[in-house]
Amino acid sequence: MTRTAPQPRSLVAVTFLVIALLLSACSTSGTASSPETTPGDAGWSSVTTTGAFGDATIESRPERVFALSTTDADMLLAVGIVPIAVPSMPQTDAATGGTSIYPWQVGLYPEGTPKVEASTTELNIEAIAATDPDLIVGTAFFGLTKPIYGKLAEIAPVVHYDTVANSDDWRDSTRKIARAVGRVDAGDAAVATAEATLAKTRSNNPIFEGKTFNAVISPSADGVWILCSEQDNLGRVMTGFGMKLSEYAQSVECDGGKAELSWENMSDLDADVLWAIPDTADQMPELTKRKLWTSLPAVQRGAVVIVTKPEGVPFALAFPSPLSLVWAADRLAPKMSEAAARS
Repeated sequence: MTRTAPQPRSLVAVTFLVIALLLSACSTSGTASSPETTPGDAGWSSVTTTGAFGDATIESRPERVFALSTTDADMLLAVGIVPIAVPSMPQTDAATGGTSIYPWQVGLYPEGTPKVEASTTELNIEAIAATDPDLIVGTAFFGLTKPIYGKLAEIAPVVHYDTVANSDDWRDSTRKIARAVGRVDAGDAAVATAEATLAKTRSNNPIFEGKTFNAVISPSADGVWILCSEQDNLGRVMTGFGMKLSEYAQSVECDGGKAELSWENMSDLDADVLWAIPDTADQMPELTKRKLWTSLPAVQRGAVVIVTKPEGVPFALAFPSPLSLVWAADRLAPKMSEAAARS
């Protein structure tokens, strides 16, 4: 792995300005406020953040930050910090044509930013160390275990989740990361912009209020996965729109917000709206060829939304950040509204 030179401060400043303008353009509540400090100034004081595996104490202003996941990169970009590498894994490469850069991130990484694989099953510690980070961020990285945390903490402080990966509220994670890099005001502004977008989506779509839904994920010959908790980040976003996860989905045995469901239980999945999230469009016949699916009242009414994972919206909402939420809300809402009108 080639050692990457630090980004010029002028480039970071320009990138922050671009992001701030992007966020303010999407905001309904005014422009984002400026951060308290700028990279390299003398106003830094020690910051400590909590985490499931230990506290992270940042003694000096981070200037080379490594993000372990796309979501962590999003939160850094949202407050004007450009990660020193693009976190990559096979799933993100498959969903982004090999770039590991999602649509809402396009143009925010400087040209030539290296990709570093951050596999959840076999993290390359040496490759991360070779980027010479002074801070590592992993609030949404599923491969972060206590042993891995210990190895990473030998390289740099590790800002991570308090509960489990991608389960802390996205607002809390954004603010935690913003505090760790000295951008508290920028973090608050990014959260406020995203909240305003979600609130506008809800107010513009009163038909969502009280509608029940189920999310049917990755259908295969063996069955499907379903969203089973409103406390999962995807559940939080959908309830933020005014919708409710079905009582049945909330009654099944739930692990990390998702549950595996066999085909014989498909008849229990009816709701006002069904959201099918196949890995690719080629998976949809696993649903459409089954009578248990086609006989569901919601399917017969046409109250079905189909959004594949490569389209980006499922990832943007299931792994939410201020940037991904602003990008995805308006893309999903019309489809959900049309389906809800058929309930």
